[in-house]
Amino acid sequence: MIAIAGGSGFFGLNTARCLSERGHEVLLIQRHHIEPPPLLAPFWGKQVKQAIGNILDLSFLIGLVKTYSIDSIIHAAHMTHGVKPDPRTRKSGEALHQLLEVQIVGIMNCLEAARLMNLRRVTFTSSVDLYRGLPHQCEVWHEDAFLPPLSFSEIGNSKRAMEQICFLYNDYYGLSVASLRIGANYGPACGSMGINEMIHNALDGKKTEIPMLASNRRTHPVYSRDTAEATCLVHLADSLKHHIYNVADGTHPTMGEIAGIVKEVIPGAEIELGPPGEEVEIRKQSMDRIREELGFVPRTFKEGVKAYVTFLKEGKY
Repeated sequence: MIAIAGGSGFFGLNTARCLSERGHEVLLIQRHHIEPPPLLAPFWGKQVKQAIGNILDLSFLIGLVKTYSIDSIIHAAHMTHGVKPDPRTRKSGEALHQLLEVQIVGIMNCLEAARLMNLRRVTFTSSVDLYRGLPHQCEVWHEDAFLPPLSFSEIGNSKRAMEQICFLYNDYYGLSVASLRIGANYGPACGSMGINEMIHNALDGKKTEIPMLASNRRTHPVYSRDTAEATCLVHLADSLKHHIYNVADGTHPTMGEIAGIVKEVIPGAEIELGPPGEEVEIRKQSMDRIREELGFVPRTFKEGVKAYVTFLKEGKY
C-alpha cells in the first residue's frame, strides 16, 4: 500500500485516482475525516482508505506503516490557509511557524518513518516557486540550475529546505527520494485559482472578473491528471537516475494568453483580467528529464482545458 500525506487535497485525490487505476492500494492521511470524494468514488473503501491523524506525530506514522503494510510514502501535506502578515502590523508570525512546522517536521517524520521501516521510496511534492528569481540569462528553468541565493516565497523557501532534507536522507541512509517541482495545477479537484474559475464560469454562462490578476502575469500550467500521472511514473519506477523532476506542460503563457485559449475552447466565454503589471522574469520549465527518462508527455494547455470540460460535462476522467 502507498500512503499519501495530505491526501485530501487536489494533488492527493488525483494521485490516488491514478494509482488506483493502476491497481495499487492507497492510504490517504489527513487531519480530518472526509466524505468519499466523487473523484475516488469507484475505489473508495476498496483500494482507497483514509487514516485520520497528524504527520507531526512520528509514532502515528510508524503505526500506520505497520497496520497497513505501507511500502512507500508520497508527501503532499501543506497548510492551506495564507500566512502573509498584515503589512501594517506585521502580525501572524504564528501562522508562518505553523506552515514551516507542517512542512519541515512533516517531511522529516515521513523520511524517518521510511528509514526506520525500510520503505521503498519517499516522493516529495515540491514547487516551481523554487526557480523564481533566477536571472534572465537562464532561458529555461531546468533541474540542475543553481537556485537564487535569496527568495521570499513561503512556498519556495519551505520547499527548498524540504528538498535538501530529502537529499540528506538519501546521502546518509541510501533512502530512495524524489522531488517533483510542480507547476500551477488546474482541473479536477483543484480550487478556483484563476484557470478553474475561468472554465467553470464560462460553462455556467457567467463572466469572470479577476482585477487583481495581471493579464501579463506568467504561469506554468499543468493539468491535474497529468501531475498525478507524472507522480505515478516517478514514484513507481524501479529505479531513478535523478532526484529532481520538473512537472508542468513545458510552457509559460501569460494569463491573458490562457484566457484566450479558454475562449477558443468555450465560445462565448467572458473573461476580464487586471491591467498589465510589472514584468517579472519567468521562464518555461524544461520537461526533457522526465520525458526522456520516464516517457512523461503532458497535455498542451488547450488539450487540458478540453479534457477538463469533458470531465465537468460527462464525468470522464
